[in-house]
Amino acid sequence: MKLDHVVYLSNKTPAEDAAAWQERGMDGAPGGRHEQWGTQNALYYARNAYIESLSVEKPEIAERSDQPLARLLVHDLEAYGPGWGTVCLRPGNLYEFERKLNEKGYRTTGVQDASRRTASGDLLEWQLLFIDENIGEDLPNPFFIDWGMEDGARMEQLLSSGTMPEENLASCIREAVFRVRDPEATAGRWAEMLGLGQPAGNRLALGNAELVFVEGEGPERLADVAITHEDTR
Repeated sequence: MKLDHVVYLSNKTPAEDAAAWQERGMDGAPGGRHEQWGTQNALYYARNAYIESLSVEKPEIAERSDQPLARLLVHDLEAYGPGWGTVCLRPGNLYEFERKLNEKGYRTTGVQDASRRTASGDLLEWQLLFIDENIGEDLPNPFFIDWGMEDGARMEQLLSSGTMPEENLASCIREAVFRVRDPEATAGRWAEMLGLGQPAGNRLALGNAELVFVEGEGPERLADVAITHEDTR
């Protein structure tokens, strides 16, 4: 089980989000458009995972969408304003992982085909899986992705296409931090859901990052992302 990306729910355009990253020394760029959901994104790639800044492009589509991530975006922007939202994980084969979730009593959306139109006009395709749940103040469950290729091949594709600048290999997303009411109970529930065994207190170790649960008030959401930068010169 690996971290694929973290999602920031934005009220800015992808160009504005990318410019804000650039001001902080982070080489991100507009990603593209999810035409079927009415959403758009900017992307910052690190060595092990990436940040997606997701925003509404066409409200008339996004507000009617039943796609879970689009629903979370519309809900949270209206209820709380922009901020961190959730995480996406890579469990491997989504059909096999869905079977395991169903055996544990989770209702799922079924494996969904997804795509977006990149800034250059190319069509990028992948598969997604969501746990079927209501959106409110409780912590959203993670969602899951399969890019249809091995990690090494995907990294080579990102670098060779120029989608990921080579200097971003010095960056690594170390932790995704969630604000919840009961950190250890939430860590235990997620560990069981993800098949990770017993957590170390409030921390879950993935194959390439850690999930950390801390106590806090207000809606339970992803609250912070820790990024480290290494000098590779």
